[in-house]
Amino acid sequence: MRNSRSFYDSQGASNSSTNSGYLPQLDGLRVLAVGMVMLGHWWQWKWTQPLLQGLPLVHGVTLFFVLSGFLITRILLQENQIRTENGQGYLPFMIRFYIRRTLRIFPLYYMVIFSLFLIDYPNARELFPWLLSYTTNIYQSIHNTYVGDFNHFWSLGVEEQFYLFWPWLLLAFPRSKSLIWAMVGMAVLGMATRIYLAVEVGKWMATSYFTLSCMPILAMGGILAWIQRYRPTFALRLGRSSWLAVLFFLYLAGLLLQIKFQWIWYKEMVDEYFFALLSMLLIAKASMHGFKGWMGRILMTKGVRYAGQISYGLYVFHLFVPSLTHRISSLLHIRLGEIGTLAVYVGLTFGLAHASWIFLERPINRLKHRFPYLKA
Repeated sequence: MRNSRSFYDSQGASNSSTNSGYLPQLDGLRVLAVGMVMLGHWWQWKWTQPLLQGLPLVHGVTLFFVLSGFLITRILLQENQIRTENGQGYLPFMIRFYIRRTLRIFPLYYMVIFSLFLIDYPNARELFPWLLSYTTNIYQSIHNTYVGDFNHFWSLGVEEQFYLFWPWLLLAFPRSKSLIWAMVGMAVLGMATRIYLAVEVGKWMATSYFTLSCMPILAMGGILAWIQRYRPTFALRLGRSSWLAVLFFLYLAGLLLQIKFQWIWYKEMVDEYFFALLSMLLIAKASMHGFKGWMGRILMTKGVRYAGQISYGLYVFHLFVPSLTHRISSLLHIRLGEIGTLAVYVGLTFGLAHASWIFLERPINRLKHRFPYLKA
């Protein structure tokens, strides 16, 4: 089963759907994404029904990538425009961007890998150079192998590598029209890379985990951010419920046909891109219009929004929780049923993520105020 991908960034402080500030319903989409990933890793392999096995729970990571591409590009476009209007240089802008990303991402990640290295957790010392450099996705692309409880960290590598070069697109293509074609070009290059790796190399992890293989999904989020900024009328149309409903039912039909006829080519080369388009419309709806009714109420509840806020911790910890649960239950001589095991998984993961947010991530995140985004 394909492993998961990740998203973990860009919290702000506004309820508007303008080009600045915090979009609260996107926290709810984070929860949807991380919930799909967690359930897929913990439970989907236990299901015996083909329909349940065919559910695209691992695509929670696709939603994460589209969301990440959208939010990061949205920030960069806004910052770059204000920087240009104020006559400021590019270097301070880039330094501020990377400092803020570092404060958000590095502390929890490095705390986890150094702690596991010290206790000699399985694979921690063997993989340490790759973990240290955020390149486990490269390791797995080369060796086509799972890496135990660190398997989900490949996606963190993809995101860090995305951060390294994506902001420089704005420098290389300062005009809005040239920038959109550059993003489309990156998406096409990523699709071509994925086809080449699938046909010529034959390593499925390279097809899925290599950075360029993931670029079409990340670029889709960036393209949506560009559309919202430079083509707002079209963005409003994209966010309409009718488009979302049509694409959802088309995707569902394709999924059912794939499950029935075992279309491997569809699953590997079409299904994920189709889900990424669906994710684009979900994000457009949440950020431009906002979901109404029961869906809107769920997305706006405090519990859901808080779970979205700590979603990075949920993602980092969730694949270590089954081993921890097994060790605790063996030590205490407790036998858990399937439902009890799942409940413990959920409780432990949320407990660890909550503690991480309160005692580590939130205090460090407060340092961001020393490196604020530019104001128009």
